[in-house]
Amino acid sequence: MRIATPYKHPNSGIYYFRRAVPNECRRILNRTIIKESLHTREPYEARRLFAVKQEECEKLFESARSGCININSNSNSNQHNVNDTKLVFGTTLQELFDKFNIESNQSVKGLNEAQKVVNRFIGVYGSIAAETISGVMIREFKELLIYTPSILPECLRTKSLRKIVREMNGKYNGRTLSDSSINKHLSVLSCVLQWASDNSYFNDNWHNPVRGKTIRRKSSQRDRLPFTAGDLDKIFASDVYTNQLRPKGGAGGAAYWIPIIALYTGMRLEEIGQLLVSDIKCEDSIWYFDVNSSEDKQLKTKSSVRRVPIHYDLIELEFITYVKALECPRVFPLLKADIYGRLTQNWSKWFGRHLTKLDVNDDSKVFHSFRHLMKDALRNAGVDEAVSDAITGHSSSSIGRSYGKGYGLPMLDKAIQSIKYEGLIIERNL
Repeated sequence: MRIATPYKHPNSGIYYFRRAVPNECRRILNRTIIKESLHTREPYEARRLFAVKQEECEKLFESARSGCININSNSNSNQHNVNDTKLVFGTTLQELFDKFNIESNQSVKGLNEAQKVVNRFIGVYGSIAAETISGVMIREFKELLIYTPSILPECLRTKSLRKIVREMNGKYNGRTLSDSSINKHLSVLSCVLQWASDNSYFNDNWHNPVRGKTIRRKSSQRDRLPFTAGDLDKIFASDVYTNQLRPKGGAGGAAYWIPIIALYTGMRLEEIGQLLVSDIKCEDSIWYFDVNSSEDKQLKTKSSVRRVPIHYDLIELEFITYVKALECPRVFPLLKADIYGRLTQNWSKWFGRHLTKLDVNDDSKVFHSFRHLMKDALRNAGVDEAVSDAITGHSSSSIGRSYGKGYGLPMLDKAIQSIKYEGLIIERNL
C-alpha cells in the first residue's frame, strides 16, 4: 500500500497536502478532495505539517460521519461550525501565487521573499478564498506591519503578525518595518490578486483591495547619509588597518580592501565582492575595474556594466600587488555565497556590527554610505553629473546619454583622480 506523502508543486517547489474525501462524506462536505498548501519548500517541515493535516482530516471525516457537520444545511442548529473545518471554496491566495509564479520570471530570492509575504497574510487570515480578501483586511494587515519589528527575535519568527504585535506591545522601542518594506508586502499581494483578476479567476465586478493603501510616512523615512570625516577616521583607524586584524566575518583581506575600494569608486558592495582577478585590467597605463555581468555575476541594472578607473591612492596601497599575488580567480576568495548566490550578504552583516563597535551607530550610516560619499566627492571636485553617473553606474533618464559608447577611459580616470579625502590616513596592507 502506497504511503501518503506531501505533493511538491513542479514549478513553485511548494509542498501541498492532498487527501481524497471518503465516498460517504462527499455529499456532506460537498467536495471530493481536500487540497491545502503547506507553505514550505523544506521536505522535513512538509512531512511534519502533512501529519498534522492528516490528523485534522480524520477529525473532519469523523465529524461528518457522526452528523456533527453538514455544509448543505441552512439551519441554525448547534452543528459543528463549518469555519472550523478549514475548508475553502474558491482559489486560495497560495494557489494563485503558485500559478502566478509559473508565468513570472522572479529570482529564487525574490520568490522566497514574496512567499514570506503570502505566508504572513495567511498567518493572519488563514487559507481563505482569495476573491474574498477585502480592503478592510488589507488595511488591518498594513496596520500590523507598521508595528512589526524590522528584525524579529528568534522566538517570534514562527508566529503570526497578530501574535508578534501583541507580544511586542509596549516592550519594543526599536526599528519597525520601513515604508518601503511595508509597500513591498502590499505590492506582492496586489500583483498576485491583479494577475488572478486579469486571468479570470474572479468575478467581473472584482476590484483590487490593495489599491490606494500604500504608506508614505515621509517624516519617518531616514535616507542613507554619507560617512563624515570623523566616521572615516574611526573606520580606517580600527584594528583592521592599524593592527592587521583579519576577522573571520570580514573574510580575511576583504575586511581591509572592500571599504577602501568603495571609498574611491562608489561601487556597490556585491559589485566589489564578486570581482575576479581578470576584472582588474590596464589600458594605456590606466588601471581600472571592469564591472561586468560575465561568470554569472549579479548586477543591479544594465547601466551597472562599466569601467571604473583605480585611484592612485589604491595603487599606492599596493592593491595591484595584492591582486597579482593571488593564486585563485577571485579577488576575495574567502567570501562565501549565501543560498541566493550573493557573496557579500554575510560580510555586510559583519560590517554593520563592525560599525557599531566603532561607535558609528547612526541607522542612516551603512556600507552604502560610501557610495553617497563618493557622489559628494565627485560633485565637490567639479565632476559633471553625467560623468559621475558613468562611474557609479547610475542610470539616466536622458535619451541622449544612451547613444554612443559613453565616456572614454581617460576622462573617467581624470574624474576619479580628482577625488581627495583631506587628512585621511590609511595604513598599508602588510
